[in-house]
Amino acid sequence: MIELGWTYFFQIINLVILYVLMKRYLFKPVMGFIEKRREYTEGLLNEANDSFAKAKALQAEAETGLNEARRQAQASLEQAVEHGKTMAKELTERARQEEAARLERAQKEIEEAKVRAIHEVRQEVANLSVQIASKIVGQNLDGDAHMHLIEDALQRMDDAHVN
Repeated sequence: MIELGWTYFFQIINLVILYVLMKRYLFKPVMGFIEKRREYTEGLLNEANDSFAKAKALQAEAETGLNEARRQAQASLEQAVEHGKTMAKELTERARQEEAARLERAQKEIEEAKVRAIHEVRQEVANLSVQIASKIVGQNLDGDAHMHLIEDALQRMDDAHVN
């Protein structure tokens, strides 16, 4: 059997005293340190979560701003393209109008030159006719009467040529 003596009794008392001392001077400080470390870690996790949430919000805001900037850039580009097309149409139309005006001026100048040339040819033909008639007849006819006859003949020729 087991004999209970003073040794066992002192060992139990020593064990209880050791337990009380360890609890007071070792377990409480270690547990306090562990608790402080846990609180510190939880605080860091909370800060990290807050920072992550803020970063997500900033990212969403940045994406929204980027999308808005893209939309504005696209709108500006479309507006610039439309403006360019409008300017091209205006320049083309202006060039057509200027070309039409030049063509019209050229046609008027040609018509005026033609009329002048016909008039000059008529004058020359009339003068030559008077000179020829004077040489053939041998006398100098009245210039006005002769011019009237020549102009009448030329008019008949123009009428015949037109018809």
